[in-house]
Amino acid sequence: MEKLHKKKLDQSRGRPPKVLVMAPTRELAKQVGKEFENLRSELKVYCIYGGMPYDPQEMAIRDGLDVLVGTPGRILDFMRQGTLNLSKLNHVVLDEVDRMLDMGFSDSVEEILAQSFSEEREEKPQTLLFSATLPPWAVATAKKYMKQDRKLVDLIGHDKLKTATTVQHMAIKCHYSSRASTIGDVVQVYCGAHGRTVIFAETKKDVNELALNSSLKQETQVLHGDIPQKQREMTLKSFREGRFRCLIATDVAARGLDIPEIDLVVQCEPPKDVDAYIHRSGRTGRAHREGICIVFYKPQQEMMVENVERKAGIKFKRIGAPQPSDIIKASAEDARRFLDQIPSDVLDHFREAAEKLIDEKGAIDAVAAALAQISGTTEIKSRSLLTSQEGYSTYIMKCDIAEPVRSTGYMWRIVENNLPPEVKPEVKGMRLISDKKGVVFDVPRKLDNLIKESWTDRRGTTLKRATHLPELLASTQSSSGGFSDRGRGGNSWGNRNYGNDRSQNGFRHYNNSSRNYNNSNHSNSSYSNRRSSNYNSNGSWQSNRSNGFRSNR
Repeated sequence: MEKLHKKKLDQSRGRPPKVLVMAPTRELAKQVGKEFENLRSELKVYCIYGGMPYDPQEMAIRDGLDVLVGTPGRILDFMRQGTLNLSKLNHVVLDEVDRMLDMGFSDSVEEILAQSFSEEREEKPQTLLFSATLPPWAVATAKKYMKQDRKLVDLIGHDKLKTATTVQHMAIKCHYSSRASTIGDVVQVYCGAHGRTVIFAETKKDVNELALNSSLKQETQVLHGDIPQKQREMTLKSFREGRFRCLIATDVAARGLDIPEIDLVVQCEPPKDVDAYIHRSGRTGRAHREGICIVFYKPQQEMMVENVERKAGIKFKRIGAPQPSDIIKASAEDARRFLDQIPSDVLDHFREAAEKLIDEKGAIDAVAAALAQISGTTEIKSRSLLTSQEGYSTYIMKCDIAEPVRSTGYMWRIVENNLPPEVKPEVKGMRLISDKKGVVFDVPRKLDNLIKESWTDRRGTTLKRATHLPELLASTQSSSGGFSDRGRGGNSWGNRNYGNDRSQNGFRHYNNSSRNYNNSNHSNSSYSNRRSSNYNSNGSWQSNRSNGFRSNR
């Protein structure tokens, strides 16, 4: 702009533009156009893009322009019609160049620039390329539009971290069937009703389905390519102004858009393109604010998550689905903040009803019920921390032993030997903790009381319901080496039956035929449960035991 101001500007009608700026999306083009308008004095700036009538845009071009901002599709339309002349350009700017030079845009961009970079023209335009990510192929492709003395300005350099340092990166393993409801809980806990959230889905169909899901309590609107341009602009304007707090979008909202104060970004699955993750996560943590980005992944997408970690230079914090206590705490805080917004003159109309409610329930229960109703939390659902599946509880079993636990097989023995026989077949997804001192696993919530009644911590071996997900070993390491899941060689996730009744590492094998511990003769000191277990007359399991340690002789 400074260079243009220094030159004597042509003010004639129909003058071709001196500056061309291209962006991949309408929203980004419009945003860049506004920035140029804020800088202008006598310069004429105009923005053209699809989804809007041709006539006003054509009239602006015919009147003459100094700076033209637009998307490749609409620019190419006017070029082919003979309305737009780009042969006099002095400056060309490509924003989000990795996308502009990709397969979807490269042909259009090349056709547009051919007019300005023709061989007949001695002085080629100055070319400026901008992008948050610049893969090697984009650098190689860009060379054809740039002079030999080109300069690369890399604000990241050799830093391993390619994302903003103000963003926390988290990952939740979740089956597709539980994803929508878990996303609702995540938004409630990590952002609430008063923060701003952007949820990215891969397809327009996914966006629409998620927006219609009742699990999202916040008011939501959608943004994708099928939304008419006028509606897209209204949606973004309303989101910026805080009229609604949750935007569900495809990648149309991922690049370059300046939407302030986004607290949470949710990605419904890890993108195949790591650059897409960087752009999406970059919607939060802006202007020195802290932000959170949470990516959901299915069990079979573990490698995709690791790929993002490796290429983006980040480390995901693996977390479980929000638990009832987390949801209640967040919901209560939201409700309290809503109460602060109610004018005192409105309260006068509800005092009589409030007094009756206090008489019926008592003050604390009355307020608690009101907070629950205001927040929409009228039902408590338990979720697995491992898979986010409803109806499951996650347990942590730890052993205070000298040698690290090298296999889940060792822990399966403890489950089999020290819990009622109906528990073991229901145990799901056992994984080793990173410190190799224990495991986590899921059981149906219906077994919680049975486990509580039958388990007693003893000699450094503990079992408790998990309130958060500890750091786990990579899944490829969780069942290799040491004891196998079948008592000898190989890995298995089926029912585990052990072919011998010898004491292993201090835990007795439970013999299902006799329903008691088979005490083999060993000279080492080992733990003895001294439990006789059998089924009573009505077929239910019962246990009479005295816990202790003794030396086998």
